[in-house]
Amino acid sequence: MRLSGRMFGKMPSPPDDLPKYFAEGIPKQDTETLEALQDWLDALLEHRQNIDPSEITVGANEQIEDVEQDSDGTHVVKKVPCGKDNCSTCPHGPYLYLVKRKDGNLVWDYQGRVEN
Repeated sequence: MRLSGRMFGKMPSPPDDLPKYFAEGIPKQDTETLEALQDWLDALLEHRQNIDPSEITVGANEQIEDVEQDSDGTHVVKKVPCGKDNCSTCPHGPYLYLVKRKDGNLVWDYQGRVEN
């Protein structure tokens, strides 16, 4: 039984940007179907946000330093080459990235330099 976010008496309003067919169709479902839908949505979000470390690959001369998961998604700390010829300090970093799945692909969102 789900207790978080309970509202008594008034049906909650759908998000403004939710497609009309969802906003009209979902409230018509019975409780069992809504619970199954909630479980499926939770699993779908987890799949998109929590990337298995074995799925994370890096380019040539990049080095993964750390992989952690939390409610925001998968955080990857890595060092990357600068691309300059004869750079004696490559790879540079470490840098933090938030990695999520979008349309079946991993999307790396740069978060900034990690201070040692």
